Amino acid sequence: MIDLIQEGRALLEAHRAGEAEQLFERALAEAPPVERARVATAAGRASQRASEPRLAARWYRRAGELAPRDPEPPHDRGIALLEAGEVGLAAQAQAEALAIDPEHSGARAQRAAALEALGDDAGAARELAALLLRLGPQPALAIRLIGLQDAARRAAHRRLIGNAAGALPHSPLVGHAFARALGGPLVYRAPFAELRGVADAAQRLQRLQLIFDNMDASLGRSDLSYGGSTEDEHGHRVPLDEFTSAAVVFLSETLGTDPARARRLLQWLLTPECGVGPHAFAGARVGWIIEGANRGDRKYGFFVESIDSN
Repeated sequence: MIDLIQEGRALLEAHRAGEAEQLFERALAEAPPVERARVATAAGRASQRASEPRLAARWYRRAGELAPRDPEPPHDRGIALLEAGEVGLAAQAQAEALAIDPEHSGARAQRAAALEALGDDAGAARELAALLLRLGPQPALAIRLIGLQDAARRAAHRRLIGNAAGALPHSPLVGHAFARALGGPLVYRAPFAELRGVADAAQRLQRLQLIFDNMDASLGRSDLSYGGSTEDEHGHRVPLDEFTSAAVVFLSETLGTDPARARRLLQWLLTPECGVGPHAFAGARVGWIIEGANRGDRKYGFFVESIDSN
């Protein structure tokens, strides 16, 4: 079995992924049931060493299914997903490992790193504080924790959620894209979406939702409202689509994070593994809104609300 795994790794390094997969599947099928989780893990590690982190993540998932009480497969999957740039899924995988073994130091450290990269400095600080409680004094980690706590405080001060509702009209989220609309004091319209807010008795913004008139159409149009752009395969700047650009600005402004991390959060929200939420994130709840009973007239969007809102 180990020979088959090594042959598979050699095939991966020769860019013969299909043949490598066949060898991994054969090794798994030939292994006794008690050894199959170990074989799947070996296939994952061989894939990771061959710089195939997405394939490695799939094999670590197989290992986890075969050994559901072992925290190592989801921990390994999280590391592979982080290498693949799937930051949100990496944080999710490390949470699975911690649900099996709350004392898993590696999973907690990796989850803290993933949450920080995703834009949840408060969540990363909580994970790091729990890790320090377990490990004892660690000066480098303690300094990092102070930095995360400071960043979380700055984000809480900067973000729209939980702060004065009067700041919303002057936010880059509204900018030149949205104009006041009928339906309430915190309702705004753009040609492609509606923005609606809810404030508490103290006029602090408790919830914001952005619902696209037609998500597919917005995905197919270039952004003209926010000026968002990305790089193509040749390194040239090209416009983002309307949906991505608006969603990134929405997440960035509501949560007080930077656009790069907001894009990672959006990437995670778009994965099937994320589901519709809500997810506790950066002291708030974040999730999808789906309006309309019929597939043809459904509208999709996002909401962010204060964690203590009802």
